[in-house]
Amino acid sequence: MAYVIGRKVVKDTQDFESYAYGIKIPIQRGPTGYFEQNFTSFEQAKTNLLNLLQTQQGERVMQPLFGTGLHSLLFEQMDDVEFEFRLQQIITENVNYWLPYINIEQIEVELTDQMKDENKAGLKIQFTVGNEIDLQEITFTIGG
Repeated sequence: MAYVIGRKVVKDTQDFESYAYGIKIPIQRGPTGYFEQNFTSFEQAKTNLLNLLQTQQGERVMQPLFGTGLHSLLFEQMDDVEFEFRLQQIITENVNYWLPYINIEQIEVELTDQMKDENKAGLKIQFTVGNEIDLQEITFTIGG
């Protein structure tokens, strides 16, 4: 993830290591200001992905299509295979549209009987950012 200053493209360099990309999720107090911040493009990409996946469509002001419908998917009648397929489809479509610089490599779904009873699902998503080959990973639970 790079941004342009004048005619120069800047990527995580030492000259700009004190420049924050954005606020880290979950929001908490940070050492450099009121909120903890991300200082690398990889950290911010993880935060952007987590923010997209945990936002319901219609929840964001002025952008009603931003987000996914993952929480509502938990309440639909379907078997585990169909649920996993629909979950992967929704995640991939939304990430490709809203965060095209993120390439989803693998989505693992954890869905135990107890999680089904509590309307929860565990997700582990492996992805790359841009042309980088380093695999990044986020793990979180939806629902509940």
